[in-house]
Amino acid sequence: MSERFHFRLLAMSDLHGHLIPESLTDFTQKPSGLCAISSIIAKHRTENTRVLDLGDSIQGSPMMDYHQAHRHSSPNPVAVLFNHLKVDYFVPGNHDFNYGRSYLDQFIDNLNTTKVLCANILDKKNRPAFGLPYDLFTLGEGIKIAIIGVTTQYIPNWERKSHITNLRFENACQVAKRLVEHLKKIENPHLIILAYHGGFEKDLDTFEAYVADTGENLGSRMLEEIPEIDILITGHQHRSIVSTVRNTLVIQPGYNGKAMAVIDVDFIKENGRYAIRKKAILEKTDNYPVDETCVTLLSNIRKETEKYLDIRIGKTTQDLLIKDAFLARRDKHPIVTFINQVQREKTKADISCCSLGNQVSGFPDIIRIRDVLSTYVFPNTLVVLRIDGQTLKRALEKNAEYFALDEEGRIIANPRYSYPKTEHYNYDMFDGIDYCIDVAQPYGRRIVTLTYQNKPVSTHQSFTLVMNNYRSTGGGEFQMYRNLEIVKEINIDIASLLIDYIKKHKTITIQAHHNIRVINSNQ
Repeated sequence: MSERFHFRLLAMSDLHGHLIPESLTDFTQKPSGLCAISSIIAKHRTENTRVLDLGDSIQGSPMMDYHQAHRHSSPNPVAVLFNHLKVDYFVPGNHDFNYGRSYLDQFIDNLNTTKVLCANILDKKNRPAFGLPYDLFTLGEGIKIAIIGVTTQYIPNWERKSHITNLRFENACQVAKRLVEHLKKIENPHLIILAYHGGFEKDLDTFEAYVADTGENLGSRMLEEIPEIDILITGHQHRSIVSTVRNTLVIQPGYNGKAMAVIDVDFIKENGRYAIRKKAILEKTDNYPVDETCVTLLSNIRKETEKYLDIRIGKTTQDLLIKDAFLARRDKHPIVTFINQVQREKTKADISCCSLGNQVSGFPDIIRIRDVLSTYVFPNTLVVLRIDGQTLKRALEKNAEYFALDEEGRIIANPRYSYPKTEHYNYDMFDGIDYCIDVAQPYGRRIVTLTYQNKPVSTHQSFTLVMNNYRSTGGGEFQMYRNLEIVKEINIDIASLLIDYIKKHKTITIQAHHNIRVINSNQ
């Protein structure tokens, strides 16, 4: 007669501070967030259940923006809910460093029982800088389960140096492989789970590359090189995945608290050996009620956040709302000109570039702090680089890849910027130069005109170019920026610079500057 033991793992990733079921910028109701995830946990939690969060948890919402600026006045709201929900494991993500190492450390210190797992980020003494490399526990009659945590090693290519001082980021795949070999040799667990804040660099069906193999995403390599992994839980790319690849159960549970993975493992003992059966589903939060207890726990920080967001800082007589995100990029919305104007004025750079987030609002006639934070959604600062004409053109050619043509020759957004991850923020628009993008031309030959102060830009002509710190380190595959001379850095959040500028000038009037043309020369 066979014996059966059951284990369940509930996994979420990339919450980005989405806790309550309402947007604090436009007041729309959203059936998502950790207060809704709570109901999924309540339904599916059993005696043999663990709850895992895969990082990018404490940055990305107005509530978290407010809290990080007032961090000593109240407990971290994500930690409050993690403690209430008794989350068992936390693996840090790249965005968890955005508010600084001290903020991440404070969040971890606020956790009561949650174990932090991260094997490949080491301190200067060569020890795990955050928690443990893995957790090993026993279920039932001697069933051993190991959970390893690793984080994308690409963080130094994005993050401010001051936020990662004395940290070393090792290759996530190599570290995971070593730990799996160690565990198999020493402990021989019945089940090995790898929790990786990173995504996939290859298609999971064909294993053909669909993103550049920079080391940012190594999930496919893990599947190829570490077949002993029974369950691979990933994040970072904001995808919804449940699949079995080469006998490994593969999961990615979405983002912003829209879903949670429910992973079930049955251990069936026959003739002294265990057979393992594993399966998973993604439970969507729009099928569950909001946990009002969680909402109540956040009532004070919510009120304080709303009061802050509602502060009136200025006005405009123009229509500066962004109604169509694609047209805002193709035709360069006045908001883009405004951001570049503030960046150039602050730094005195010759040229400025900026992007728009995947979802942005623009400004109504009465401008409040909430409007700025829902228009400039990144926790970035400014960096001024020295760049020559040849490198500038390379950067523009990279940006020109954002556009494509449909079957009828209409200009559209390149589908590559929507899959495998939505990355419209990786298209920058420039001010201080005039240029034309011809989408009918092949990549690398799309910039057909480029002038500065009405004169063609020459190969060796030198400029100062201001951009956000993420882009200055090559984020978004802009490798041409990585080794350029840094002229200056402004360590103030760009959103704060915009708020201060509006407060100072009170009425915002933006002169349209049609310096970017996007054309199809075949029409």
